[in-house]
Amino acid sequence: MSASDTRSRAPGAAVPDDPAVVLLSGVVRWLEEHLAWFDPDQWERMLPRRPFRPGPLLELLGLLRLLDRAAPARVRVPAALWEGALALAERVVDDPGFAERLRRADPYFPYHLNLVALLGILGRPRPALREECLALLAVGAGGHTRPHKPVLNRLEMRFFLDRAGIAAPPGLPDTVTLYGQSLPALGPDPLFLDESETYAFTHALFYATDFGARPLPTAEPDPGLVLETVLLLLDVGLMRGHLDLVAELLLCADLLCPAGPRDVDGPDGDPVTRGWDTLARAQRPDGAVPGPVHRPERLPGLTGEKADAYLFGTCYHTTLAAGLAAAVRLNSSGEGRVARRPEPARATSPHTAPFAATSPDAAPDADEIRRWSAAVRAAAARATDQERTAWSTAGQALLVVCAQRHDRPGLAAVLSALRALGRDGTPLARSAAALLAAGWCASATDGSGHAPHD
Repeated sequence: MSASDTRSRAPGAAVPDDPAVVLLSGVVRWLEEHLAWFDPDQWERMLPRRPFRPGPLLELLGLLRLLDRAAPARVRVPAALWEGALALAERVVDDPGFAERLRRADPYFPYHLNLVALLGILGRPRPALREECLALLAVGAGGHTRPHKPVLNRLEMRFFLDRAGIAAPPGLPDTVTLYGQSLPALGPDPLFLDESETYAFTHALFYATDFGARPLPTAEPDPGLVLETVLLLLDVGLMRGHLDLVAELLLCADLLCPAGPRDVDGPDGDPVTRGWDTLARAQRPDGAVPGPVHRPERLPGLTGEKADAYLFGTCYHTTLAAGLAAAVRLNSSGEGRVARRPEPARATSPHTAPFAATSPDAAPDADEIRRWSAAVRAAAARATDQERTAWSTAGQALLVVCAQRHDRPGLAAVLSALRALGRDGTPLARSAAALLAAGWCASATDGSGHAPHD
């Protein structure tokens, strides 16, 4: 199938009973067909040079390592993908330029070390390069383990070293200490998390648990509170159609609660079930999962390698993230656990669906959010408990969406809907009310600095 084939499942189309299995099968097929694009030389022929040239290849090996750790019995990894990826990685690290860049001990040194380490874990050791990494670590080259480095960088480095069986330098704290200083452990207010901080949140959980191989290293804070934040951010990602974050947050949900779908009632089911359904609907027939910057309308105007390069560059990371999430979910259970629930009866008014979008273009705009808020206010007095729960859950996520968009009228409208539901006393709603009272994003013509009442 050519890269310019933009056919996809129609929104709302039926999804098989086990989206994780179908998703991972498609991901593995796409990765095998596009393996050549993981070669840094091929990437740079058609796409902008990356600071760490073999970055996509390193991420691919990370997925292969998870599949090797506990390969799902229902998804076959082709030998051509396995052997091809390892052979490519060997060729990349054996190039003299790789060792030269490694010796710089610059900000990309941890990734050079990690690529060498992953090759060793996957049965293709490079002893000389490993010794060079150890020598640079021993003298603190680049200061990568020093206290002045960001905590996520040090947690990442600790993860790389522990996974490879490399003794950490004396100044690098253990995982328990570093996780305790990380974003998820500090209990951030989701209203103020930007996109890069959300990625820092997910990656801290990946590293602290080795992608679900072990539980969180400490019971403080309560993992249940961390899970609440994950599910809220997952709803936000679904509303925004940001499938890259949706995939990473689905992975986090499994790391924190590996027993299966959450017990979250509501007319539209829990966010984990909706997340898997959304990824399954968004996956292209060729197996790729479109990333946030992918625009399918551009593909018909591209041909040949230009089309292939555009597809790979805008889809590879989200495809890998979806594959990681599916592998972790399947690995932790022995088989898929995402059983589709019977289609529930829908309430007639107002919107009950928390806007699960399959792309950023499908995300609800400001007018849709305000119409939703007005419909909730109108129906609140006669709403059932189930509807109140579903609408208030959607409203909490919409507060974050509006804050990220700097949409003051939208924030005020959603807050008024929560007030009508009697659900405006949550920490998130109180933070939103405080923002409005402080004049956040007030226009010059507003004058009062306060949100108008809808």
